[in-house]
Amino acid sequence: MRHKLATAALSALAVLTAGGVAQADTVTVHRYCHFNGKLACAPNFRELVRIVTGGGVGDAPLTATGGWQAMDALRKRIEAYNPYMSSMHFSQPDWTGSVLSIAANGCKGNMPRPGVMNLHLIDSAFDNRVNSEIGMNECQVSPAQHPNHTGVTGDARPIGWHNPGTNLHNEITSVYYYPTPTREEAAQACGSGAATCTLKDYKATIVSGEPKPVAFSTNCTSVAQNRALWWETSVANETSFTTEYGQKLVLGLEFGDLKTGIELAFSQTYGHSTTNTTTFKQQDSVTIPAKHRSVLYKTPTYQVLTGTATARINDGGVLVDVPWSVKQAVSDGSDGLTWDEIPLTAAELADTRLCPLSGSGVTRAL
Repeated sequence: MRHKLATAALSALAVLTAGGVAQADTVTVHRYCHFNGKLACAPNFRELVRIVTGGGVGDAPLTATGGWQAMDALRKRIEAYNPYMSSMHFSQPDWTGSVLSIAANGCKGNMPRPGVMNLHLIDSAFDNRVNSEIGMNECQVSPAQHPNHTGVTGDARPIGWHNPGTNLHNEITSVYYYPTPTREEAAQACGSGAATCTLKDYKATIVSGEPKPVAFSTNCTSVAQNRALWWETSVANETSFTTEYGQKLVLGLEFGDLKTGIELAFSQTYGHSTTNTTTFKQQDSVTIPAKHRSVLYKTPTYQVLTGTATARINDGGVLVDVPWSVKQAVSDGSDGLTWDEIPLTAAELADTRLCPLSGSGVTRAL
């Protein structure tokens, strides 16, 4: 939507010189405004940030200095004082110039989610005059050419810019907010088809697990004894991803193509498919000292593939990175087997569950 552009410059000032000749100077005046249902404007960027944060941040620069790193650092400070902030918009593509900040409930927690903000209704001076933006409180900002998020639209991003010669340069009339999905929501969107998911770089490693007791045998006699023991145990495998809070969630069938793509990458890397469990089953022979108990431990070896999937939400272009891993125990025979030899106490020698009347002891898989 194209409106008549509001000028950002003072009219030329006629100044009479000593010789009576008029000269003209043009001074650019930036506009600094905050909208939270009503518009309030400030004389400079520092005062705007002071308004936005209720005085919590009072050392911002007098003008927006540009560079998204600097703006991102300031964003975090602003968010600490104002959880309702949703975005900040700048007249130049490098986060400088005139500034309009909007508080529309942010995009996190249980507050009502913001919808469309029409710049031409908030302040006509910013209509078709903002060319970079930064989302706040987990808002992803999608700019649009016309009111109510119509016409040419841009992907929803936490930070955006619109250079001369590109779509939406000096053409933004409305913005729409998309809450940043959690990693779990993004993974589910991959499974439902609401997002397009691609795997990024990943790496393969071999790691050892924790020792697991799989069998024990007691020798209650006064001489060493040889024992043969059949034992069997299963180890759980998993394909999982990590949430923002460090929680590990298993990728099940409901995660669709994301799970399929990850497990295909594992198969291509290690040459075999994934399974829910790996079972170890074999016979081992040991010599047990007199009046001792021996415990057999299995330490599984795991093949691990770790990487990141990027989910692009279809209705807004929001990008979310989902770290994932595949962990599969390798069925490797006797490798990783250890024994502990522990002297039997007097009470254990008298315990018929460990030293039955036959006197030889017991042998049992765990």
